[in-house]
Parts: sequence; C-alpha cells; structure tokens
Amino acid sequence: MINYLYNARDIAAYFKWAGVSSHQEKEYLHYIFTIGKDILAKPLINNYDAFEQAVYRDLYYLWSEGFENEYSDIATIAPKGAVSLICDQDFICLESYMKLLALHLIFSRNLPYVHVNFNGLMLPLGLKGEFTDFERNVVIACETLHLMTRDVFGMTFDLHLGIPDEVLCLCLTPEFRASLAEHEDFRKRFIKNAATRLQEFKKSSQKIQEKEEKKKQRQLKRKLAKEAAKAAKNTLKETAKKGTKASVKKDAEEAPPEKKVKKTKAKTKEEINE
Repeated sequence: MINYLYNARDIAAYFKWAGVSSHQEKEYLHYIFTIGKDILAKPLINNYDAFEQAVYRDLYYLWSEGFENEYSDIATIAPKGAVSLICDQDFICLESYMKLLALHLIFSRNLPYVHVNFNGLMLPLGLKGEFTDFERNVVIACETLHLMTRDVFGMTFDLHLGIPDEVLCLCLTPEFRASLAEHEDFRKRFIKNAATRLQEFKKSSQKIQEKEEKKKQRQLKRKLAKEAAKAAKNTLKETAKKGTKASVKKDAEEAPPEKKVKKTKAKTKEEINE
C-alpha cells in the first residue's frame, strides 16, 4: 500500500478549512513536524523553519485564491495544472477533500470518526465522470490515507462492494492510529499551556486591580483631606466674622455717655431752632 506523504499545501488548506486560529497554528505545526517522518513529504522534515515558511506561504496563496473556510471551493486548493498523486486526474478535488478529512482525524486524535455521505459528494465537489470511477477513487484514497469506513452500527464496511446510499463513519485504521499514539498529544500540551497563561493573566490582573484599588484609596484620602482643610478654613472665616461683629457691638456698648448727651443736646437745639 502506498504511504502518501502530505505537503505544505495540505497543512495550510486544513488550517483554513478547520478554522485553526492564528495563536494555535504554531502548536499544530510543531505537532505535525514531530510526526513528520510518518506523514510529511521528505523535503519538509529536514528543517522546521523551512517547513513553517512553506506552510505560511501556502496559507497566503489559499487566501488570495479565496479559500478561507469550510464553505470555500475545494477546487481552489490544488493550483492550476497540479498533478493528482493519489486519485485520477479528474478526481483531484476528491483527493484534496479526503486529505482534509484524514488530517482532521490525525490532528483530533480523540475524535473516533467523522460522518461522510459519499453518495452525495460528487456534486458539491464538482466532479464529473462515471459513478463507478468515483467509487474506485474513493477506495484508492481511503487505502492510501490509512482510512477505513464503518456503518452506523459500528461494523466495518467494505467500500469494494460499492458506496451505499447512507452515511458512513470514516476513521483512521487501527494500525495507523496506534503509530500516532507513540507521540505526545499536542492538545494536552496546548491545554496545559493555556491553563498556565490563564493563571498568569489572573495574577497580573489581580496586581493591576490591587494597584487601582490603592490608587482609589489615595485619591479618596486626598479628597477627604482637601474637604477637611476647606471645612477648617470656612470655620476660621466664620469665627473671624463672628469675632468682628462681637467686637463692634462691644465697642458700641462701651461708648462714653457724653457723646450721647451731646447728640441729644444737638437734637434739642435743632428742635428749638425749628
């Protein structure tokens, strides 16, 4: 059986098709490079930096061609004039789609299978030709990509008997899944790293919150001090005003009676003159 080796275009297409976020791409690349001897094309397993650059270059190419998510046209994955390596040339879109499914099962190691209705796959993929040729190419793609099918009851279904008019469970062969189990599950490492970053974020946010709380307390103290100083100043002003009024009143009360007599006499003289 042919052991097909994926290339950078296949990895980039999977990132777009599966919606891998930008901050997770590095984890996926490290994992796929670690098991590269089993699934990557040989030129890509020699140097990680060269492999990473190739994948990102193809990511940009796919974006420029309009392949952005799972609803994009599968026909835009393979460049114009590309030669099919697994299926017949007329079924190159089937090859691209089957590689996406196989990579999804490889990256999602805990995912036991995916549901596929091969009977209704020709039209969405834009495939033309005899249905018997399509059935033959499905068998070739599954055998090459270490895939097998089961029915809804979990029983192994032999595609050599033909494609049924029902949904099948597509999964990795037990032998190939066992070979993947020898490598570390990168998702566990990713979850662990995410938990560590979350704890760091919590600590940093707690420090920021404590800093903001101290700042608010300092502002409150300054505000209270200003209000207290203002109140004391107003009290002093009121006390000074009261003291001035009391002093004026006291001076008026303690004025000499002679002045009062003179004033009275003056008034009397005026009255006389009148």
